[in-house]
Amino acid sequence: MTSQVMNQHGLLPNLLRNRVSSGELALTFPSGRSVRLSGKSGGRMAAMTVREWRALPRMVARGSVGFAEGYVNGEWDTPSLPDLLYFFAENLQPLGRLVNGFAPLRWIDRALHARNRNSINGSQKNIAFHYDLGNRFYKQWLDSSMSYSSGIFEPGDDLQTAQRRKLERLCRTAKVEGGHNVLEIGCGWGGLLEHLGERGIAAEGVSVSAEQVAFARERVRDYAGVDAAYRDYREVSGSYDRILSVEMFEAVGQEYWDTFAERVARLLKPDGMAGLQVITIDEQAFDAYRARPDFIQQYVFPGGMLPTVTHLRELFARHGLRVADLYRFGQDYATTLRMWRERFAANWQSICEEGFDERFFRMWNYYLAYCEAAFRVGRTDVVQLRLERI
Repeated sequence: MTSQVMNQHGLLPNLLRNRVSSGELALTFPSGRSVRLSGKSGGRMAAMTVREWRALPRMVARGSVGFAEGYVNGEWDTPSLPDLLYFFAENLQPLGRLVNGFAPLRWIDRALHARNRNSINGSQKNIAFHYDLGNRFYKQWLDSSMSYSSGIFEPGDDLQTAQRRKLERLCRTAKVEGGHNVLEIGCGWGGLLEHLGERGIAAEGVSVSAEQVAFARERVRDYAGVDAAYRDYREVSGSYDRILSVEMFEAVGQEYWDTFAERVARLLKPDGMAGLQVITIDEQAFDAYRARPDFIQQYVFPGGMLPTVTHLRELFARHGLRVADLYRFGQDYATTLRMWRERFAANWQSICEEGFDERFFRMWNYYLAYCEAAFRVGRTDVVQLRLERI
C-alpha cells in the first residue's frame, strides 16, 4: 500500500475521531478498508462509502459544501442518506470548524452568494432558477394541491390533509373573514388562492415565477375576485385587510428584509393583519450560517437567507408591527420533507424523462434529506405568525 493511500485512509478518521460525540459512523474507503467512529452517547447509526479518493480533500477544503458536492458528483454514497445527515447534524457542534472548510474558500463562497442579491431583477433570476424547472416536475412529487411548504400533521394524516390543515390554520391565525380583501405575497401554484376562492374571499396573489403565475391563474379563473399576477412585492400598491405569505420571506435576502417589512406595513389597512409562514434558523447557529453560505444557498435557493425568530420580532417592530401569535411546527416539516423525498424517488423514472440526469437526482435527494435532518435536530424550524399594528 502506497504512503499516499495510507495518508488518505487516515485523513478523515483522524479529523473526525475526537469530534464524534454521539452515534456511530461506519466509514469504508475505495480500497475496501473500513473503520468505525463512535461517540460516547447513543445516537444515529450511519454508514458512508467513499468511492473516489478525491472526495476526502474536497470535504476538508470545502467543509459541508464539499461534502454535499461529493455526494452530488457520486464520489461517496450511503445506504441511508437521512441517517448519515442526521448523524452529522447531531454532531455539528463538536465538528466545529470542519463544517466550514478552508478559510480562504469561505471568502469565495460569500462573494458568489453576494452576486445573487435579491434586487427586483435578481429576484426574478433567483426564483426562476428554482421554480421554473417546469410545473410537471413538481407535480410528480408534491401532493395534488401543489403545496411546496410544510404541512401541519395530526396522527393518520396523509400529505394532502396536512397541507389543507396548514392553510386553514394560517387563515385562522390571520383572522381572515368573508368580505376581506387579501393579498398573498409569493402565491406559488395558487393553493392558498384557491382555498380563499372556495370561501368567497377576494384575493390577489403575486409571484416572480412565470411558470407558477400561469398555473395559478388557470387554477383560480372560476373564482370571482381571485387572480394571480407576475409582480414583485415591491411593485404592489393599494391597501388590504389581510396579507398572507407562505415561505416566501426566506427568498427575500437579508439586505431586503426591511424593505419587505416596510411594504407589508404600508399595504395593510389601519386595522389590517398579516399571517406569515416562515422557516427560521436556530438563534445560536445564525452567525456561522450567515458567514458561510451553505449548500442550499449555493445550489438550490440562490440569494436566500433564513431569519431567527428574534430577527422577525425586531424587524417588524421597526415598522410598527408586532408578532401577536407564533406557532412552531418544525417536526411537521421534517415529516413533509420525508414524504417529498420518498415521492421524488418513487417517481424518478418518470421525472428523468423530462431530461433530468442522475446528478440532478442526487442533488435534489441531498437537498430534501439535508433539510429533513436540519428540522429533526432543531437547527431549523418553521413558524406561523400573526402581525398586528403596535
